[in-house]
Amino acid sequence: MLFCPHLCSFKKRRGHSVGGVSEQRYQSIPVCVSAQIPSQAQDVLDAHLSEVNAVCFAPNSSLLATGGADRLIHLWNVVGGRLEANQTLEGAGGSITSVDFDPSGSQVLAATYNQAAQLWKVGETQSKETLSGHKDKVTAAKFKLTRHQAVTGSRDRTVKEWDLGRAYCSRTINVLSYCNDVVCGDHIIISGHNDQKIRFWDSRGPHCIQVIPVQGRVTSLNLSHDQLHLLSCSRDNTLKVIDLRISNIRQVFRADGFKCSSDWTKAVFSPDRSYALVGSSNGTLYIWDVNTGKLETSLQGPHCTAVNAVAWCFSGNHVVSVDQVRKVVLWH
Repeated sequence: MLFCPHLCSFKKRRGHSVGGVSEQRYQSIPVCVSAQIPSQAQDVLDAHLSEVNAVCFAPNSSLLATGGADRLIHLWNVVGGRLEANQTLEGAGGSITSVDFDPSGSQVLAATYNQAAQLWKVGETQSKETLSGHKDKVTAAKFKLTRHQAVTGSRDRTVKEWDLGRAYCSRTINVLSYCNDVVCGDHIIISGHNDQKIRFWDSRGPHCIQVIPVQGRVTSLNLSHDQLHLLSCSRDNTLKVIDLRISNIRQVFRADGFKCSSDWTKAVFSPDRSYALVGSSNGTLYIWDVNTGKLETSLQGPHCTAVNAVAWCFSGNHVVSVDQVRKVVLWH
């Protein structure tokens, strides 16, 4: 695969908002020096009324968001090894498929089955804005490097960029395949698709600048904090680490027993990028060492059905997993 210099332009720097007003982009969030590999479940909750699809930690915080098919987003605080309810965000028009915090941790963005994404301000229960314009389920909604811009992906085969200040779609990218997940760099959008391809888009230009094929439908993408490595999960029951400096697959992780259960199974790096974490269709969590490529551990217990998504807190001390029968599990 050819090296593409655009893929290295992930540097955070002072930029301009869509309106042309200069603003300070959020600097890199301090993360742990060394992530702690979880070994046991500390808290297990039947947190939603039905399937839990999404989970995300706020930046540099113990605040956690979970989103489910019950159209609710619950915010939690990790306190003394327990999950304490903080508040519930209401008003979503459909099942929640993904949740994301802005870089300041003050807003929550969710993708829904109601052909829209919705925005909440932490502390306010009702939705602040609805981003409408997709023609099918919205499968991913992520903030860019400012709190004023976001990107969504959908089963309508489009990726959209949004000016959140005006709830306005500033760009629509037409793609040949369903989009299952997106991540954002400074001027780069990366999308993962049903046609087994990961696509790279420059926000400043109209065309796809790179395509990396992977075997299996892409179910999730996760960008490392140094923005130099991408973790993908796909339906061929593998995780892949892509080195964005050379636009190539560096490692492939697989394990006996690991099965990617759905088109929305989410995998993540640890905050120091030492490990890759994912949940399996049998309820087991798998953790690989990114440096050696070896399976570090597998965790069993509370989950009796498929794990949909996982999150690793920015301090590196806790992992949270969510499943298809309402459970949210805190690991330490």
